[in-house]
Parts: sequence; structure tokens; C-alpha cells
Amino acid sequence: DSLVLDKWFAVQADADLPDVLERVEKLVNHPDFNLTTPNRCRALILTFSANAAPFHDESGKGYKFIGDMLEKLDKVNSKVAARTTASCLIGWKKYNETRASLMKAQLERLKSMPHVSNELFEIVSKGLK
Repeated sequence: DSLVLDKWFAVQADADLPDVLERVEKLVNHPDFNLTTPNRCRALILTFSANAAPFHDESGKGYKFIGDMLEKLDKVNSKVAARTTASCLIGWKKYNETRASLMKAQLERLKSMPHVSNELFEIVSKGLK
């Protein structure tokens, strides 16, 4: 059942574990995960971005993971990529200087991608203002 799988992916991404990012990165390669399935993307990617501790880790690895995923997602579903960006990276001004600069760097990277979709470009450009 798709709903059960979506919930399972979301629970994994929301886990309170020190290696949750590594687990989420592995789940991207799970046979039941596919970037072309919007609910599955939201379940894994958006839920991870709402998991504050690993997403906002000072190393910036959570932001880089999201940037990498959005780059891939934009090629197959630009609307989901744009909405995901809007919800997790454009609030960069609310964070300390270290986190803000790491988040902003991902936005700038996404904006300068070759062949970036109009949807993602628009959201990212607004978020950088």
C-alpha cells in the first residue's frame, strides 16, 4: 500500500537518531523510493527537512543533501522541487550566520544550475532577496 510506504519513509526521515541523514541518503536508493512519486518525495525529503537537529546540523550536510535532492528532483518534477525549496531553505535569514550562509549557498547553487526550471528559479530567486 502506497500510503503505508509513505508513512514508513516519513518515520525514517523523522527519526531521532544520530545517523538519520546517512539513513535517509541510503533510502534514496531504496527500491520503493522514486523521485517521480511526489508523495514519496515529500515523505522522505520534506520530513527530513523538518527534522531540525540533523537538517540544521552545523556541518551543513543536511542542507547539501536537500540541495542535491532538489537538483535531481527539479529535472523530473519541478513543482515539487520548488515547493520543497520554499518550505525548507528560503527561511535562511532566520538562522545564525553559519547556518544562514550554508543555506544561502544551496539556494545560489540551485539558482545557477544549468537548465533550472522556471518554477524553481522563481522560488529560489525570491528566497535570495
